Amino acid sequence: MTSQPIRRLFCAPLPFVLVIILVGCGPQAAPETEIAVAQLETLENTELRLRLVDVPADFVVTANDGGDLVLGHSDPAIGGTIVFVARPPEDGQNLPSAVKFHGAFIENQEDGEYQGGQELVSQLGTAFYSRGRFVLDGESVEETMIFTLHPDADRMLTLRYRYPQGVDSSVRVQQLFDVLATVGGL
Repeated sequence: MTSQPIRRLFCAPLPFVLVIILVGCGPQAAPETEIAVAQLETLENTELRLRLVDVPADFVVTANDGGDLVLGHSDPAIGGTIVFVARPPEDGQNLPSAVKFHGAFIENQEDGEYQGGQELVSQLGTAFYSRGRFVLDGESVEETMIFTLHPDADRMLTLRYRYPQGVDSSVRVQQLFDVLATVGGL
């Protein structure tokens, strides 16, 4: 009695069985969660002697001319810019001193509140980040700086990320770290 339904299945036409198998093994629906994909873009600035490889998709190049290298956030509603500065060798390479100077700069701004700095390690060697908040042109902004040695090791390289102040800046700090990870020399 139970063998009749099984026998009917085995007796089904072969093309029908193949269609069922092919439909069941067909392409699966893509997951609904979006994954951020890095742009496969290499940027070079010969005057700064810098190369950026795989700039995160959160950023677009807004200036890359002469000594100017600036990335802007790809979503204008979120805002923010990262400015790269290769200091002249005669400015020295004292990273802790640069952090102290940045803290004093922040505190001397309108409603300036220095958040502190910390040492970290990057592909360029020892680096420091420093962060603070202040009012600029009537708007509350936050500025996070990274101070490290230039890939040529003869001067200091700074990355300044200035963006509208938010409640949680950890995402912005991570974005700056992600950009730092793309930096190399020419």
